[in-house]
Amino acid sequence: MSDSPLGAAGSEVPQLEEPLVEDASSEEEDETFREPDNRSIRHEMTVSRQEWQERRQSLADLYGDELPSPDARDLSGRVSNRVKKGSVYFAQGDIHVGQGRSQPAVTINELTETEIADVQRTLIPTQSQTEVRRLLDSRRLVLLGGAAETGKATTALAALLDWGGRVSWIMPHGASTPNPREWKLESGHGYLLDLVDTPAAVDGVTTGLKRAGVNADCRVIVLVPEHVQSSIAPVIEHDPPPNRRVFTKHLSVQASGTRLAAEDQQMLDEELRALTAPWQVVELVRQVAAAVESGSSIETMLNRRFHRMRSKVGKDLERRRPTLGRCFMTSIAVLHGLPEAEISGAALALAERLDEKWRRDHSPKPVQLWENLPAWLDYVDAEATPAGPGGGRSIRLRRPELASVMLRVIWEDQPTIRDSLVDWLIWLGGEGSWHTRIKVGHAVGKLATFDFALVNERFLEVWSRSRRSRDHQLAALALEAAAEDPSMTRRVHLHLDSMIHGNDAKKAIAIRAYASSVGLSAPDQALAAFKTLVLTRGAKFHHDVAQSLAYLYRRSTAPTVMNHLADWISHGGAAGRRGAALAFGRLAALSVSSPERPHPSELDPHPSLVMLWHNALSYEEEGNLVVPESWDLLLNEWLRHYDERPTVREITDQIFSLTDVRNAERALLYLRLWRHHGEISAELHHHLRQLVHRS
Repeated sequence: MSDSPLGAAGSEVPQLEEPLVEDASSEEEDETFREPDNRSIRHEMTVSRQEWQERRQSLADLYGDELPSPDARDLSGRVSNRVKKGSVYFAQGDIHVGQGRSQPAVTINELTETEIADVQRTLIPTQSQTEVRRLLDSRRLVLLGGAAETGKATTALAALLDWGGRVSWIMPHGASTPNPREWKLESGHGYLLDLVDTPAAVDGVTTGLKRAGVNADCRVIVLVPEHVQSSIAPVIEHDPPPNRRVFTKHLSVQASGTRLAAEDQQMLDEELRALTAPWQVVELVRQVAAAVESGSSIETMLNRRFHRMRSKVGKDLERRRPTLGRCFMTSIAVLHGLPEAEISGAALALAERLDEKWRRDHSPKPVQLWENLPAWLDYVDAEATPAGPGGGRSIRLRRPELASVMLRVIWEDQPTIRDSLVDWLIWLGGEGSWHTRIKVGHAVGKLATFDFALVNERFLEVWSRSRRSRDHQLAALALEAAAEDPSMTRRVHLHLDSMIHGNDAKKAIAIRAYASSVGLSAPDQALAAFKTLVLTRGAKFHHDVAQSLAYLYRRSTAPTVMNHLADWISHGGAAGRRGAALAFGRLAALSVSSPERPHPSELDPHPSLVMLWHNALSYEEEGNLVVPESWDLLLNEWLRHYDERPTVREITDQIFSLTDVRNAERALLYLRLWRHHGEISAELHHHLRQLVHRS
């Protein structure tokens, strides 16, 4: 035999450093994607788990309190609602469905009685609602246009409810384009479809809708961007309700009988004038109601809100002392929570870039030095926390939510430093530790929520022309962070869909980006992309796909993931078997099992588990197993549960009953080795040997 049991179950191999290759032309591109050898799957999965946890913490710090609380139901622009086997997130202009199972192109979900009551209790009638309702008497299809996040959905829902009393959302998944010919529209029913993010699809989808509704006495309202023209259906431009009226109506519902003092109302009126979307007003109402209930002051609550914090940051930036304080503010806005040395060093690097760019006389005029760290910390309201003996100090803002506010103010209100800021971020991401890369990638993703096109041009396109793995990681992290804003998720899906069809660097970025909430919101889209790359692009993407697929594995997605891997084996030839072996090896090596991500041995037996194990235990290249740790994983992550887990017993007996000659020899050798070292009982050793001999 060519496989040594000791080699297969040997010690962990440290993760190899990422290749650092300079940017190159497309004809040299393949040199970047050579597969590293001898990766330890257990070590890789441990590192990945640590990275995923750090990414989630970074995103939590970056977004802070900006997004509405998950328990707030705001039908004036944003809805969070339960559906069967998953969740629906609806932002004005964006609908996201995460169901963790094989999904059609769209899902149609009817409003519940509670949601209908919410619409009716908090509705502010508008002229556009009146016009849409009038058209529904004679038209089956109406388009409602207007700026994003202005309450179009509520207007449409109210008009449809007034027409027929029953309403459903037609919810696209991922980057899929709705195909009305696949829908079954019911008579007497109203439907809402959002095409705000796909204006190019409006004509095709609305034409299909008109045909699909010919034999059904139903009504459909399609949400479209501003100033859309259509020859297929009438277009009504939405007029958003005044913020003050939305506030008053929702406050009367959420905190009935509340009377605000004149000075509190004056402060709230000032805050309302700064808000641009009805959902923001509803979130303000929730915070006011919570403050009133807890007995805290309105002013204290307002001081923690974005617009007040933005004003404070703007005033701080106007202060001229300390000289390097503004660079330190920029550095901590990006690297909040990292060691003091990294944050201070990054601040000095930014100061040097700015000094070099704006120095007019070319005189040797160095950056001002000898400023003390306490002055910087006071300037940004931060503190340095010791990390233990010899561990240095980390710097954290006393109010972590200020980090994203600082980032936004610096980006939007300081255009003269933007070029230097872009160069600094690209340099910082390329040279820093993996902790720094996470922070930089997520900061760039946050910038993308302010101006996606500009960030795509200055960052994503630059990184997608690189052959360096760390640059691909930065771009993926940026897309992950951008998608955390619900109003950006569908746009990120569309962007990834185009990247999958781009150059190899873009494909690598998309694979990494799908290992996030983006992939979990549309697992079939991610898995379809993985299949294409595994089966058509040789071995260059197999390890990256395996890692990303392991992230998508959840209790709810497990059947879908297993089905896809089985399909790779059955219909994907050698490439499919190799990709499936690498991916399943990572599922078998899950280092920590949780209710959300149970080990495969804890699930009900899946029909493909035997096939997946056989493939991982036997698939070879040049006489060596593609997953040399597979037999070690079978012992330590599977057989040790033989007595207490029915799935393990059932699948194990089938594994050892269906072996070819070469695999039978390998199985007998490993069984003898395990028994010699006391890894398995004499009874189990005898039982499994008998199964092998009978096969």
